[in-house]
Amino acid sequence: MTIQLRGVVLLHLKKLVKRNKLRFLELYHSLCKITIFSIFLVICAGGFVRMTGSGMGCPDWPKCFGYWTPPTDISQLPTNYKEIYANRGYDTLDFNVFNTWTEYINRVLGVISGLFCFVLLVVGWLTKNNKLFFLSLFLVLLMGFQAWMGALVVYSVLAPFKITIHMLIALLILSVLLFLYQLTKRRAVSADVINSKWIWLALIASIIQVILGTQVREGVDTLLHYIDRVNIIKDLPFVFEMHRTMAWLVVTSNILLIYCYRKLFNSHFELKAIIMVIGAIFLSGLLMSYHNLLGLYQLLHLLLAVSLYLCQLSFLLKQSNLPSLRSL
Repeated sequence: MTIQLRGVVLLHLKKLVKRNKLRFLELYHSLCKITIFSIFLVICAGGFVRMTGSGMGCPDWPKCFGYWTPPTDISQLPTNYKEIYANRGYDTLDFNVFNTWTEYINRVLGVISGLFCFVLLVVGWLTKNNKLFFLSLFLVLLMGFQAWMGALVVYSVLAPFKITIHMLIALLILSVLLFLYQLTKRRAVSADVINSKWIWLALIASIIQVILGTQVREGVDTLLHYIDRVNIIKDLPFVFEMHRTMAWLVVTSNILLIYCYRKLFNSHFELKAIIMVIGAIFLSGLLMSYHNLLGLYQLLHLLLAVSLYLCQLSFLLKQSNLPSLRSL
């Protein structure tokens, strides 16, 4: 009788543990969605910082003009602040409260995203799943590296190469989060694995185009110190022509992607989204050309490019026969 009772208790304990694991996996999945949105919001804020020229709004890191809460008026700064931060560009820059708070809000959003990633690590540990825990740890380390790169960008006075690396790390963080989101999604695993070469082609084309686009933006920022925006396009470096040429490969690769997987069109919203995003990217590119690369259109162009990458990656992960931890 005692053995039977012990068996019943153990059985109930196993069921309880399994139920708790499933609850933590559901919580993890929901947090992934929130964290993806928060990282995308940071990219939006970063693009707005560049659009408004607020990158050096805070000349030090992690503080801002030596304060944890930025100053709201020049009277709060030492009279020789230009000398103190001369090596950060303030030999020619003036304090601008809008730029300072724009950069500060960008940093705050980054900190909030970092906290979400840390919470994912804790919940990943509670699931008792080693794969999820170590992937979450990798994500937290990536966020730490991204924060360090942010500091380097500030200390280098917005060095172009470091800005490009900063952007690519943001895409990598989004990629890891999307992978974790799919990994913890409740779904049946498909027995059919389609040929994904066309998805990879479109994905690689998008990554190269983002890199080239970042290089173009850096060229624009540099030239605006010397020439008027009206003449900006004709004076851009050769990378601008590469970016425009590459755009046709992006369009062609995505048309091929839609055509090759047309049978899945009605069952995957990513394919519908790709068509809309490609159209919007093309339109924003035309608007930039006709309005001398206006900052607002550049920001829109960047966000659409990131959205296209996310749609492609999401479709790839869905077609990769990725197991669901919630169905194991």
